[in-house]
Amino acid sequence: MATAALQTLWALCIVVGLILAFYALAKKRFVLGKRSGTNIRIIEIRPLQPKATLALVEVRGREFLLGINSGNIQLLTEMNPDSTGDKPKEFSSILAEEQ
Repeated sequence: MATAALQTLWALCIVVGLILAFYALAKKRFVLGKRSGTNIRIIEIRPLQPKATLALVEVRGREFLLGINSGNIQLLTEMNPDSTGDKPKEFSSILAEEQ
């Protein structure tokens, strides 16, 4: 009985070793987990219809609004901050100014 348990333990060690080896190979080959590039960042994605989506993407500090559908990606606008450097106003403050 001890030899059967030892053989089972040995087989289990081999299987676990193979799984870890395949994981390490896949991680090295396909770069799982951490992404190397930091120039492009997806800020937000909003689905509009089943095959139409809006995506707000930051590329090297500049923000772009993209329209994405089943066969096309189109630049809708570049989201530039005000040239004065001011932060965008809140809706409540704009409403208060109008009244």
